[in-house]
Amino acid sequence: MDKIRISAVSYTNTKPFIYGLQHTGILEKIDLSLDMPADCAQKLIDDKVDIGLIPVAATLNLPHWEIISDYCIGAVGAVNSVFIFSNCDITEVTHLQLDPESRSSNNLARVLLKNFWKVSPDLIINAPDYTTATNPTTAFVQIGDRTFGKKKQFKYVYDLAEEWQKFTGLPFVFAAWIANKHIPAVFIAEFNIALKKV
Repeated sequence: MDKIRISAVSYTNTKPFIYGLQHTGILEKIDLSLDMPADCAQKLIDDKVDIGLIPVAATLNLPHWEIISDYCIGAVGAVNSVFIFSNCDITEVTHLQLDPESRSSNNLARVLLKNFWKVSPDLIINAPDYTTATNPTTAFVQIGDRTFGKKKQFKYVYDLAEEWQKFTGLPFVFAAWIANKHIPAVFIAEFNIALKKV
C-alpha cells in the first residue's frame, strides 16, 4: 500500500499533533511534511498530498474535500497567535497588509473589517516587508510563532479569534484536517488515535 501523504503546519500549536504522528505506528504508513499554512493548502490543492492540516478558507479551492478528524486548530476566545498589529485604532486604519503565510486569517480579518468594525481599508498583498510601514495608519495581519512577544510592541493589538467571538459569540476554526480524496476508514481511525496521543 502506498503511503498516505500528509502536510501539517510547522507552527508550535501543531506540536501535539506532530508528536502523535511521529510516536505511533502510523508513522510507517505516512509521508509527513511540515509546511507553512498556505503551503499545506497549496499542496492539497495541487494533489501533492492526500491530507492536509489546512486553513478552512482553502476548501473553496478544492473540487472535493472531506473533514477526516474531530481535531483542529481553533480557539474559544483569544488564540494569542493570530493578530492585527496597529499603531492606531482599527477604525482609523487606512491600509492593512496581509500575511503572506496565511489564508484563513487574512479572510477572517476581511470579514471582521467589513462586518464587525465597519471599515474598508485598502488591503495590501505581498508588501515587501509587510510588518513595517512608514504610514501610521497602516496595520498588518500576522500569524504563528512570529507573533510571540509582539503584543507589547504595538499600541493596538487585535486577537482575531477573540474579536470573532465578540462579533458572533462563536469559537473559530483556523485549520482542519482535510482530505482531497476518499481515505479508508481504518486509516482515519488510526490517524485520529495518533492525533490524540500526548
